Amino acid sequence: MAATVSVTAVAGPQSPAASRAPQRAPAQVSPMVQLASIDLTRVPESCKPLAKQALAQSLTAALTARVSLATCMADRAIAPLVLCDCGESILAVDAAIAPAIAVLDNVIEVGDPAMQVIGEHAEGKLYAGFATRLLATLPSPGPGASDTELALRDLRKQALEAQLAPWREAAMTAFQHVVEIARSHPEAASNATAASAIRDSQQQLAAEVANR
Repeated sequence: MAATVSVTAVAGPQSPAASRAPQRAPAQVSPMVQLASIDLTRVPESCKPLAKQALAQSLTAALTARVSLATCMADRAIAPLVLCDCGESILAVDAAIAPAIAVLDNVIEVGDPAMQVIGEHAEGKLYAGFATRLLATLPSPGPGASDTELALRDLRKQALEAQLAPWREAAMTAFQHVVEIARSHPEAASNATAASAIRDSQQQLAAEVANR
């Protein structure tokens, strides 16, 4: 059964004197944040401890756990897949990781700037990692491979790279979002995990530019 968590953040309590003071406006209550439901039937057994943490009453704790949960779900979902340098494998991975990506998208949607940075970075790393895994399925040329064999492998690699372009674009878009959020909200870097995500995203983008 899917479980839905609602977390309400409330401003700090006022003193009785402050609450009675007519010149002060009443305390503002933060709106309720509705976290996406988690379908426990789609959570691998090894990831269920993280799923329980993702139901925490603390919004920060719940969102942090959801980032880890999404990574765990994605890793377990693609582990049993027999991958090849083919479009069928790309479709299989996309279908397998859809629940994990949905969890990250919700973190990005409802989180504060630091959590948005962490969520975007995690999504970018997942897509970049999937591309690396698919490239690793290309057969390595054996000792003494002929020019024809090497040329055929290069053609297969070029074809695969073209098919992986949407994943690479998704990864770079996520990393770019990290940098943009950090630029608009420099306070996000006060979170150590977010600061690390910002640095890595900058490095990923720089490497992409250098490889063009």
